[in-house]
Amino acid sequence: MTVQEPQDLWQRVTSLEALQAAWHRVADNDGSAGGDGISIRDFGEHLFANLTELRVELLSGSYRSGAFRKVSVPKKKQGYRILTIPSVRDRIVHTSITNALTPLFEPLFEDGSFAYRPNRGVVHAVQRIETWRKRGFDIVIEADIVSYFDNIDQSILKEKVTSILSTMPGSAALLELLSRLLKEQGKVLGTPGQGIVQGSPLSPLLANLYLDALDEEIEAQGVKIVRFADDFVILCRSEKKAEKVLAHAVTILGQHNLRLHEDGTRIVSFDRGFDFIGYLFLRTLALKENAGPVAPAARPVKSEVTDEGIITLDSTGSRFDPGKRVLYVLDARHMLGVRNRSFSVRRDDGSELISIPHQRVGRIEIGPFPDFSRKALDLALEHGIEFSMLDGFGQTRGSASTSEGRRASLQLAQAKAILTDEMRLAFGRALVASRIRNQRTQLMRLNRTRQLDRAEAALEVMFRSLRKIDQQQSIEALRGIEGSASAAYWPAIGCMLSNQPVREFRRQRPAEDPLNAAINYLTAILERDTRAAIQSVGLHPGFGFLHASKDRHDGLIYDMMEPFRAALTEGIAIYLFNAHRLRPEMFLKGEQRPIEMNDDARRAIVGGYEAAVAKRINPSDGGAKLTWRAMILHQARGLANAVRQEDHTLFRPYIMEA
Repeated sequence: MTVQEPQDLWQRVTSLEALQAAWHRVADNDGSAGGDGISIRDFGEHLFANLTELRVELLSGSYRSGAFRKVSVPKKKQGYRILTIPSVRDRIVHTSITNALTPLFEPLFEDGSFAYRPNRGVVHAVQRIETWRKRGFDIVIEADIVSYFDNIDQSILKEKVTSILSTMPGSAALLELLSRLLKEQGKVLGTPGQGIVQGSPLSPLLANLYLDALDEEIEAQGVKIVRFADDFVILCRSEKKAEKVLAHAVTILGQHNLRLHEDGTRIVSFDRGFDFIGYLFLRTLALKENAGPVAPAARPVKSEVTDEGIITLDSTGSRFDPGKRVLYVLDARHMLGVRNRSFSVRRDDGSELISIPHQRVGRIEIGPFPDFSRKALDLALEHGIEFSMLDGFGQTRGSASTSEGRRASLQLAQAKAILTDEMRLAFGRALVASRIRNQRTQLMRLNRTRQLDRAEAALEVMFRSLRKIDQQQSIEALRGIEGSASAAYWPAIGCMLSNQPVREFRRQRPAEDPLNAAINYLTAILERDTRAAIQSVGLHPGFGFLHASKDRHDGLIYDMMEPFRAALTEGIAIYLFNAHRLRPEMFLKGEQRPIEMNDDARRAIVGGYEAAVAKRINPSDGGAKLTWRAMILHQARGLANAVRQEDHTLFRPYIMEA
């Protein structure tokens, strides 16, 4: 037996088959109850009776919307969005209408519209942007509409729907139902005749229809629009054209009783970069951003190192750095300032290189020569963004940050662990073991191709040192074991530079050679990352286990750096030299120090570090892969948990995989 296809619009909405199809979509979405408190499971227990009753109400004209439920959810950018959620039975009606109207409305929509449409989404919108950028549309109008769903004019919307449906069979009853639904929604929103609720399955379709005129008018100007709901960008070939098109867009929106955000609307270029639908578009790259902590399985984000000395990067996976970037300003020709609550980097001629909203900056590192404004420092302090000023070797000359609200109970437990010989010794053994193990692993990796006897001998010394750790009964003895392992390690590391003669290498601070200078710079960056992790979990940075606890000395930071030094300082430095990212001519004899590095060296070091820490590694205690910054934080949390519970076995420093 076959079911006859409904012939008119009203039948397509109200037939039992249509309502059953709508029910399945609502049930698959597994949403919550509306204002009546009836859940999907409750409705489904008497499905046939409930759908039949709903159909009778629709056909008789007695159907009215039930109670709505309002919930507040965070926006991707800033603030909160109020979702007004209809009841399950109302969502079935709205979905049935959507199912009937989508095949009629879809062919009318423009190619530049991507939100809430079948087989179209963020990836397709990004592809369209990249396609037209390559064709010379490299000036961008970036805009979004003020409270779009709340400000839709219902009379204009009904006119648009009527113009499409009025000649179709069954349209009169459907248009009457739609008019009633809109009236009820305006009432619940408190704005009669205005607005549609954001929790309805029908609202996305109506929202796209309402802005279809904008899409058409803008495309007719010889430019390209990419719209995702109420956020859109317009791609133009020149700033002059962009100014005219923006004025035209304002006019069209005004005719629809809509207006643009003043702070969120601007004309930019791909060189300066802009944010849209969760991506940072910068020059030829489209970098995915993260509005919150990244799931462990997510792919790492690439970094962009610009020619002008600006490095803006996404860091992922860290709770203390949720989707934010480290902003480096390294070039003496640049200045950091503020524009519209965003950090703005400008050249010395006043032209803006890049503007980044303060919500997306986790830390600022500036130096040694660029200037910055008081407003930039104030904005950083206002939002808890650490502001570090560096010297030419990456060392922190000074920093400014707001108080982290340190946790006294945790720090008392930390102090108790340090003052308890057994606990301090256990933590010290774990840290020394991780440092030597990771040194061995790093050296083995580097020596796989060179096969040097000096390295093999060093590996044997470090192996013997590892076997002695558990026998040591004092922190001083543990430091001696670490010192003997390092005495073999460092000369072997110096042999790993390719195309250079084997020579005796020793660690120096301050540096007298390029390799030491690079390692010192990388160590300073690692120190700041470690400090951020320690402060985020509430540990005291000065209470060290392996390193001494004393005034003006951050012993715990140096402790917690130990497991990461081999990979993130020595390993990166050797790689940068062997890959010719760092070259001898970048390092010159200094006036105040034995050696100095130029801007190219600093950019190469920072770029190499950020590219490395974006990769994902396996935690020593199992679980999904984490980025290096997330791993540093994971280790800090482990230590906090161990001292809080007075159980040193809960702390497992990171161990590199061989």
